[in-house]
Amino acid sequence: MSMAPHPAAKTDAVLALVDELCQKISPPTEFELARLDTEIRKFANVDLALSQCLRGLYYALRGDLENTEKWFSISLRAEPTNPDIYMNYAAALVRLRQYESALKVALECIGMDSRNPKAVSNLLLSAYYADDQAVIDEWLPKYEKLTGAAHEVADWLHEDTEDEAELPAILKEAEDEGYIPLDKLKEELGI
Repeated sequence: MSMAPHPAAKTDAVLALVDELCQKISPPTEFELARLDTEIRKFANVDLALSQCLRGLYYALRGDLENTEKWFSISLRAEPTNPDIYMNYAAALVRLRQYESALKVALECIGMDSRNPKAVSNLLLSAYYADDQAVIDEWLPKYEKLTGAAHEVADWLHEDTEDEAELPAILKEAEDEGYIPLDKLKEELGI
């Protein structure tokens, strides 16, 4: 006699699928989205709030901000103190390039669960994209202490600094090759 999988196993499988699709650089295929939709529908009877959260992530993967916000709002009304929903909402907003909103949601999540490495990681990513150096400065050491590892935002900041240092040489080289610097071009065009 075959036993049905434990609900937690289903949860882990669906979350792994969502994570896999969110990590992809290219947009998910229609087949992948259909597979996710099918899994979310099965999941609705196991945990309604999490199912609604997953539905929000589904719409984020589709690039649909309005429905993403709608489903996360429904999920948060059902479980307003669940930091996982806030964490996923922040990740969805980053994917949709809503960086300021993502940062606000990530800060709410951290207010509930400041010891969760994924939540702190989401906060750092949101802060980086929202260009909030104060949040990064506060939470980067906390992340490193929590995990014992550096966060990718630290590397990105280092790369940004290197790029800034190289910029004058790049601009000089472009000017030497006959390109007009942007500020001079604007001046000439009266912009």
